[in-house]
Amino acid sequence: FDATLTSVGKCIFCVKRGKVNMYKKVSYDDAVNNRIFDDNVSKRIVIVMPAHNEAGSIGDTLDSLSKLVTVKDTKLNLFVAYDNCTDNTEEVVKSSADKLDIFGMDTVSNKDHKAGALNQVYQLFFGNHDTDAEDIGKQQKQCVSNIVAFMGIDADVYLGSNCLITLWNELQQKYKIAGVSANYLSLLPTSKYKDSKSTSIINLKSNHGGSLARFITAQQNKSFVQWTLEQKHNNYVASILGGQCTLFRPEALEEVNQRYKLNGVYSTETDTEDLLLTQQLRALGWVPRISESARCYVDSMKTMSAYINQQVKWSTGKLDYMTKAGVSTAYARKSWREELTIWMNLAIRVGLLILIPASLALNRFKWSWIWALPLVLSMILNLIVSLKVPNKRFIDVLLSVTTISPEVQIWFDAYIHYRAWKNLAKVDKSDGWRMQELAESGSLQSGHVGIIAVVLLLIGIVLGVHFGWLSSATALDAISPYISSGFTMLTYLTLFTTFLMVVKLFKIRGNFKG
Repeated sequence: FDATLTSVGKCIFCVKRGKVNMYKKVSYDDAVNNRIFDDNVSKRIVIVMPAHNEAGSIGDTLDSLSKLVTVKDTKLNLFVAYDNCTDNTEEVVKSSADKLDIFGMDTVSNKDHKAGALNQVYQLFFGNHDTDAEDIGKQQKQCVSNIVAFMGIDADVYLGSNCLITLWNELQQKYKIAGVSANYLSLLPTSKYKDSKSTSIINLKSNHGGSLARFITAQQNKSFVQWTLEQKHNNYVASILGGQCTLFRPEALEEVNQRYKLNGVYSTETDTEDLLLTQQLRALGWVPRISESARCYVDSMKTMSAYINQQVKWSTGKLDYMTKAGVSTAYARKSWREELTIWMNLAIRVGLLILIPASLALNRFKWSWIWALPLVLSMILNLIVSLKVPNKRFIDVLLSVTTISPEVQIWFDAYIHYRAWKNLAKVDKSDGWRMQELAESGSLQSGHVGIIAVVLLLIGIVLGVHFGWLSSATALDAISPYISSGFTMLTYLTLFTTFLMVVKLFKIRGNFKG
């Protein structure tokens, strides 16, 4: 029969084809007084989703959740944390009450962004440890004991229909598996001005962008795929259980909550809460996994400003973890190697830009075929990765195999990590989440410090040449004694980076899918 809506207290019930769905507004007080769930015996999978002004994208996310293949004899409950929303996010969520069991919750005095919003939801299940807070009720604890998995997702993702059941089956393989993360892929933006023959697997009305947005998305997808391939090669051990879509074992999250004395399950002292949670789980003996095939389509950054600030936020959190962990964990050691590679790549390019013109001017240039090795390996490496990217375009493969986009990425990574180290050195840390939010909305005001510095440098060079303070002869005289030793150093760096690329090629070999 047709859908019939009935409002009872704080609940909106929808009866459709014999199935009851609902929207219910809850708070921590409801957990204390056993008012959240209608029974305490059903097995449940709880989806936890933070939402801050997500009206434009959350509808697509909810649509994908309604199409999921679910676990037999297990209820699927969605908890949405409205975090300081100023748009109609809640109204969009309510409109999906005919397809999902949804619990809405307003965050209270949250200043910790995504981690804080998630923690307030998890307090409904693990309790609020503030000194003046009451413990959750006896019946609520019984309901929590029947939760078989928590699924953390973002409000701007689209899950493949088999994503949940695949993650569930993989989580059940061994008890020591703490969580299983999906394979991520960004959807290629389509033009909003014309009908686009997009190669996107899924076309969403909210996913629009121009040529730059598509280039940024292609770069993100290459990073996703290479990261995924390396983890699968490492016996499917995940370096990070990403917050975009991960299915967690409740016992693992509860142990983190208790052992690290958290008021929830995420630390609020970092911008990369997913990274830290994963390392805490590993320290407790749990194993984080990446899925063989579960697919989650994530929103991409569509402007360079948003992309830069997202990457700076992630890199700052990663560097913060590295500097605190030293070399005490496998992930920290891997991260230090990656950091060293970034700066070695930059040093090689800066050295070549200085030494080749200088040696040519002094008739002292000698070509060595050793310097061609990284270029050849880079072409092979990027061709393999780009061919394994689902939803690839010919132009993306061409830019990769000609090493154009990889070269752009090397300079981009160096800039991002310079910004990240700069942020880490500040006494007053910048708010990475706020910076990214402003950049995505187009409201971020740039100080243009870098541009001003480059302009002043160029003015200084022009004035120096004009007044005779600088000349090519004096520059060459200054460089000349160091040309031989400089090329020797570049040769050693080239050989070392060649070795690292061979190792990377080894890690992405095989029939693994990105």
